[in-house]
Amino acid sequence: MAVVGYILLCLIWGSTWLAIKLGLDAGMPPLLGASLRFAIAAALLLPAARIMAPASFRDRTAWRLALLVGLLSFGFGYGATYVAAMWIPSSLGSLTFGFFPFWVAVLAHFLLGERLTLAKLLAIVLGFSGLALLSYGSLRELGPDTALGVAIVTCSVLVQGYPQVMIKRDGKDVPTVFLSGAGMLVGSLVLLVVAGIAGEWSRPFPWNSTVVLSIAYLALMGSIVTFMIYYGLLKRLSATLMALVALITPPIAVVLGSIYRSEQLGTLTLTGGAIVLTGVGLFQLEERRVARLRRRA
Repeated sequence: MAVVGYILLCLIWGSTWLAIKLGLDAGMPPLLGASLRFAIAAALLLPAARIMAPASFRDRTAWRLALLVGLLSFGFGYGATYVAAMWIPSSLGSLTFGFFPFWVAVLAHFLLGERLTLAKLLAIVLGFSGLALLSYGSLRELGPDTALGVAIVTCSVLVQGYPQVMIKRDGKDVPTVFLSGAGMLVGSLVLLVVAGIAGEWSRPFPWNSTVVLSIAYLALMGSIVTFMIYYGLLKRLSATLMALVALITPPIAVVLGSIYRSEQLGTLTLTGGAIVLTGVGLFQLEERRVARLRRRA
């Protein structure tokens, strides 16, 4: 079931890049759009958490982790992603976010005891190389705001790594439905405030069909389904293996984008995607080898 969940997670998150881009191109304000996405998801998850895990609402650890992930991941992290998407192509954004597994691997090594072996590091480097190859074609046409967009995504990577490691360390007994719902509520409020500061409140919201469908899909599939799977798997799999999702989703996003635009996939795209999957597979093999050695020790 873990394998099925991991694959489903990658497929859905790979499709969210296109959903976000379509919404933004249709006039969706980035911060308000992200806030509304998480508000809808929280409105559905929290009543379920009240029924399924009522004790979580009185648990300090649960609230601490929810605040952490709400502020840093759903709030700052996703806000930065939406804003950066206006200035840089999704390929460059995904390439920059490809540093996420490196950062999580370092944090997990020191905070979780997930040993970062040379083989693991090389597997991550291989996966990142595939991502760079995948993005090569679109990186030749960059605008003047590229540096700012890359800087924003880089900050997002650095900020989002810490909550993931803390959830892995302290969130084993925190119900996934509460962590997702409460975290998204906090993130939605943060994004709503920042949207007001950025002047998005004063603009009319474009309630066209593309924006509505984009937000609905991102709330239901891209938030509720994915994070329920993600946090559930994070309790069972290593933090770094879960972070490798950041390398797998861009090839999926490229394929879906090509299908949407009725374009053929080039050799670089196919080769890059294959290299990414090879790197992730080698990482998993190394994790299993290390686990066997620990059991024998």
